[in-house]
Amino acid sequence: MSTHRPTLKQELAEYNSRLDYCLRSRYRMTLKTFKTLKALVQLVGAIAGIYAMHLGADPMTAFAITGAIIVGPESIEYLIEGQGPTQNNDDGDRS
Repeated sequence: MSTHRPTLKQELAEYNSRLDYCLRSRYRMTLKTFKTLKALVQLVGAIAGIYAMHLGADPMTAFAITGAIIVGPESIEYLIEGQGPTQNNDDGDRS
């Protein structure tokens, strides 16, 4: 008997659905908003690193800071998804 393995598209859809649910229940933010902010922060971080090197900053220092800025939103996404959604009380109040 073979087991059904989900496709990559199905796995990504499931992951994005879980992340969207966590973001909506904890921070009242949609997945699209979070992904937009994440991409914007990463883009600004990369541009800032290139600009710093253009101004004469040490390339390794600029690379390290740029790497931290780019990895930051990925870490936040991992932590949000790992925590799961908040638990609501029976009367609908947020805990």
